[in-house]
Amino acid sequence: MSDFYTYRNEYANRRRKRRFILVLLVILALLCAAAGWFWHQNNAPSDGEPITDAQPVDAEPTASPDVTASPEPTPEAVVGKTPDRIVQNVDTAVWNTSTAVEQTIDTEYLNTDHRMIGVPMLGSVTAKYFDTVTFVGDSIASGLGIYQTGLPNAKFATYTSAGVNSFVNNVTMKNAVTGNQETPMEAIVATQPDYVYILVGTNNLVTQGGEESFLAYYERFIDMLREQLNPGVIIYIQAIPGVQETVVQTKPGLENGRISTVNDLLANLALRKGCYFVNIREVLTNPADGSQIDDYQVTDGVHFNAAGYRAWAEYLSTHTVWNRRSQYSGQNPYYIYGA
Repeated sequence: MSDFYTYRNEYANRRRKRRFILVLLVILALLCAAAGWFWHQNNAPSDGEPITDAQPVDAEPTASPDVTASPEPTPEAVVGKTPDRIVQNVDTAVWNTSTAVEQTIDTEYLNTDHRMIGVPMLGSVTAKYFDTVTFVGDSIASGLGIYQTGLPNAKFATYTSAGVNSFVNNVTMKNAVTGNQETPMEAIVATQPDYVYILVGTNNLVTQGGEESFLAYYERFIDMLREQLNPGVIIYIQAIPGVQETVVQTKPGLENGRISTVNDLLANLALRKGCYFVNIREVLTNPADGSQIDDYQVTDGVHFNAAGYRAWAEYLSTHTVWNRRSQYSGQNPYYIYGA
């Protein structure tokens, strides 16, 4: 078996071989240099020996005796003419200015289809997410707090017969969930929410008031929330759900086609005001005509039964924008989608 001395002797032998090869290479290099010097000495011309080329390298060529060299013509300068341009001159004074010009692009959101603007499905938040949610709106939104929908700690500022103007004017109303008499804005601010979900407008449409006035109040309401709530609060605008087809007979303002158009305007508003639009109609109404799903109807054809509100709450839990503070059932969408 090899030991330390065996490896030491092998290493010494390899070292001697490398030295021997190095010496041979040096001797070979010296021999090559000597051979080159010897060749150069034997082939170089001696002092005074003329160069025998046919013509000296630096000598000027001589013309034949019978040929007369003519002087080269000199180009005549062309006076008063500029070279032709491949690209024509451009008058920069026409466009190279910093003055204001008339706007030619329409920057407004027009003809927004609310079905295309709605928040998409993204994981499923746990019930803890709704602990810092405040629902704001009319009696339709109140059902989320009245029925057992799995949102026990959510806050509600929802009022029977309320319109969006009721919130802007801050009139005293009875809370449909808690039964308290309160002014809406003070009640909302007191909850200090991280998220606000708004659903209001059905009562405004019943009066058949103009959409312009409704949207003006709605926009002012959002501004008031921004002014009085924490800067980081996230606002969701919920779509106005459809109603039973027969409702229009007694309430002409609640025609499902009109409700769909108003939702388009609300989606437009959400884009302009930096809010998120939640299209709850996907789970509560028929896609063909926007009418209320029969399995969720109650006597008035406007509100929903317990099954409808549970489906609504489930839809909200699966349609939120991703937030690192949110807790999700199952895998976090951050790791699924790489957000």
